[in-house]
Amino acid sequence: MTRRRSARLAGSLTIVMVVLTLGGCGKDHTVPNGTARTTTTQSPNAASAAAPTTTTTVPATNVSTASDHLPVAAARAAARLFLVGLGGTQAPPDVLQSFAQHEWGGVVLEPGNGVSPQQVADLIGTIQGTARSAGHVPPLVAASQLGGERDAVPIGSRPQADAATPAQALTAAVGAAKALRPLGVRMVLAPDADIALAGGPWEGLAFSDDPATVSAMVTSAVAGWKVGKVAPAPGHFPGEGAASGDPSMEAATVGLSLDELKARDLQPFAAIAKHAPAIQLSAATYVAFDGVTPATLLREVVRLLRDDLGFGGVIVSGDLAAASLTGGDSIAELAVRAVKAGVDLVWIPGDVAAQDAAWRAVVRALRDGTIPASRVADALARVSKLRADYGVE
Repeated sequence: MTRRRSARLAGSLTIVMVVLTLGGCGKDHTVPNGTARTTTTQSPNAASAAAPTTTTTVPATNVSTASDHLPVAAARAAARLFLVGLGGTQAPPDVLQSFAQHEWGGVVLEPGNGVSPQQVADLIGTIQGTARSAGHVPPLVAASQLGGERDAVPIGSRPQADAATPAQALTAAVGAAKALRPLGVRMVLAPDADIALAGGPWEGLAFSDDPATVSAMVTSAVAGWKVGKVAPAPGHFPGEGAASGDPSMEAATVGLSLDELKARDLQPFAAIAKHAPAIQLSAATYVAFDGVTPATLLREVVRLLRDDLGFGGVIVSGDLAAASLTGGDSIAELAVRAVKAGVDLVWIPGDVAAQDAAWRAVVRALRDGTIPASRVADALARVSKLRADYGVE
């Protein structure tokens, strides 16, 4: 961290602490050593429970009692676990048919999906209108929004790394949220909470190479998004600043021990774990765990986030298409493993066939008991609370 950035950080501390208190952000940036905690979830909202079932046929299985403990039938419950993507700036017929057939939990917009705010609003309106016409609750709309060219919705934001103080990070997040919410966006895959290590995938893109600075900046940005009534989902837990490559583009490994992660990369997540409504997992593999399985599929990673850091919000998977680059397993198989591990929303970018195959796999796993119904009910309760808190109706 440069002396200039250190001075700016110190100079803005008093103002930022006042704003963060109003935004609901705390001060504890310490990574605990592993004390288990119990989290409490809320029941899905009545509107979600009352919507009719989808019309797509699901292959029969020998066991069907798993759905007895779900708030809705297994086919609908499984669909609500998915965040799906699409290619281009319009929803083609196969995408609209998918939204008519499945009560998808949400849709993720990425760079390339948006050319103007009005076009994005029209795209969202078309997708949500299709879902409502089919009798579904509307999908949660999320956007990958890290500023500049990394924005899914072009609203003129500066790149995240341009913020020099926590106050600037907060102001930028509030402004972006106020621009996105009227368009129908209710969640962002932002801010980035990784460390900007030299040679790492987030060099020049993340807030800083100093964990304390990143913690302060991410805490402020999370507060800003919340003030603007858009749910932030910071990533990429447990930190991929030291990854061997960009996990969204290639199989990448983080070669740090768990102690090394706790000493640096986990600090920003510890700072916001009690206050972020959602956190996104990494698609990288980690030597700290088994070295071969993407973090987004690991129960140990979920336990670290839930039990050690005390996170009670929605866990969003990493990009499962990217995760499939490691090991060669199908996206459908990875979806089942992610849900079993404790992921609440599974993200699959724009491939309708892969999304449908993954949904079918999760339905089968629910019906034969591979995925406990209680695990899905717990996920749906968290997602339902987030939807209610951020006005997804």
